Order: sequence, then C-alpha cells, then structure tokens
Amino acid sequence: MSSSILFAAGLLVGAAQAYTQVNIASPFMLKNIDPIVFPGEYSKSHLHSFFGSDAVTVNTKTSAELQKGCTNAENPNDLSVYWIPTSLYTADGSSYEPIPVMRFSAYYNLGETPAEIAMPQNLRMVAGEANAQTQAEVPADAKVEWMCEGESVPIGENGFPTSTCGTHLQQLLYFPQCVNEETLETAYKSRTYGTANWCPEGSKSMPQLRFSIRYDLRKVLPNGWSGEAPFKLACGNAWCSHGDFINGWTEEAAQNMVATTEDKRKFFEVNGALGGFKDGPTCEAKDADPENGTSDYAESVAVMSKRDVSAWGWKSKSRFVRSA
Repeated sequence: MSSSILFAAGLLVGAAQAYTQVNIASPFMLKNIDPIVFPGEYSKSHLHSFFGSDAVTVNTKTSAELQKGCTNAENPNDLSVYWIPTSLYTADGSSYEPIPVMRFSAYYNLGETPAEIAMPQNLRMVAGEANAQTQAEVPADAKVEWMCEGESVPIGENGFPTSTCGTHLQQLLYFPQCVNEETLETAYKSRTYGTANWCPEGSKSMPQLRFSIRYDLRKVLPNGWSGEAPFKLACGNAWCSHGDFINGWTEEAAQNMVATTEDKRKFFEVNGALGGFKDGPTCEAKDADPENGTSDYAESVAVMSKRDVSAWGWKSKSRFVRSA
C-alpha cells in the first residue's frame, strides 16, 4: 500500500466501510448559466440553483478554478460545484417563485461495487434528461424521483406528489459511477459490460454521487395542495429533473473518500487539510460574475425566448451527449 493511501486512511475515523455525505443549507446563487452544457452563454440556459464553490462562472472547466473559491458546503474540503434546475411554486396560478430549500445533500457511496479510484480532478458530470417531459423519457440509471419524505403519496402526471407533504418535498438523482481516467468520459455501471467492476472496458469504478434535496413548502403554501402539484422546474415538469457537477474536492480528501464506499449503510466522515467534515463554511459564498446573467426566473424565460434552443439537449449516459 502506498504511503499516500496509508495517510488518507489515517484521516478516516472508525471502520473503513461506509458512505459519506456533504450537506449544504441553501443555494448561494440562482443564475441562468450552465458551464457544462452551454459554456460561455448567458442566453441559452434555463435558471439553475448553485451549491458549493462560488468560483463557478459560465466558463468554469477545472477543479483548480473551483478550489480558489469559497464554498458554502459543510465540508470545507469539498470545493465542488453542484447545480440543478431551479424548483418553482405558484400560490396564485400565474407567477412562480423558487421553492425554499431546506437542505441539499450530496451523498457519495459505492453504487453496486466499491470504488477503485478517487474521483479525478477536472471531472464533470451530468445526470438526467433536461428535455424529458414524460416518465418514459427519463434515463432509468438516473433514478429521478420526487416524493414526500417518509410518506407514500401518489405521483401525478407532472411527476410531483399529488397531495400536501407532511414535512418535506424530496428529490433524488443518481450520477454515473464509472470513469475513464484519461478521457474523463463517464458511464453508469452495468453487468452487460462483462467486466469485474461492471464498467466499460478501460474505465474504473469511482464513488457514486447522489443528490438528495429537501424542500419546505409549509410557509409558502400553508394550505397545501390536492391534485396536480403547483410546482414546476425551470426546465419543465418533474421529469426534466437533472443535475450537474464539477469536481472540486481536494485531491487528498478525494482519495480519502475511496475507503468509504465499501458499505452503503454506515456513515463515514471524510476529513482533510482544510478541516473536519462538519466544520462548515468559513466565508460567505457569492456570485463571482454578478454583472452577467440573471437570477430572476421570469427574466431568464424572456432571455431564452429570444433564442432557438429547441435542438439542444443532453443525456446522462456518458458525461453528456447532445440529443439528436
């Protein structure tokens, strides 16, 4: 065993079998940019909610860029940036406002087989289908799901629960867990590859990222709802759910994370040179490019309506593949 792996293992507290979790209280920014799908563009993306490193801009490509920023993540060693289409509610049937986020959680665990390598620096991933409008169009591997936390509530045609949640509205989304270290192309695991790690030939298994987002609607919709939920995403209904990720973990902490993927059921803290796993933010994250783009949903729709974006799309099968 190399000295670097021994050092990383020494930073783990407890048995080396677990998952780890990074909590973020709320988005630090809403903005109509997507540096993976529409790099450099301020008029083609719908509105997104951003969590993590505030160094992200419309042109961000590397881990090093993110590691120069301030993160609002609970774990200071995680300078990644995570983003999702902004979730919206209406109280009057016409105007829409962002649904209050109770907590964003990024889980990292095994995903069928334990990780062989750390998430590489500069890794960029997407999950879900931004153009989907029906359940049949959702990539199965992304496991898109909306639910009332801890309750069994039927899902409506728009993909959201059909009656008031007792506590939180919850969203789940899974990312690929195979990566080619040379090309950074990603894929979901499958037995059909015929490999020991369930990954395509030439790819290795890494920790699987899962988004779990909880929303609290009790104050903004005190009377709840029955029937079709008064929600939508900036991209459409719940079926267009998707997420984006650019890795910003320090290399030390990313390596440290590998040992936590051997068991889904046990939590493991990942510490590092920047602090403990629950030390929390030490700065205030804010928009690094406030002069460009918009944080207003209605304005973002107006900007997009001036462009022909109907041919654009992407899928989560392999990093991102634009739809035909």
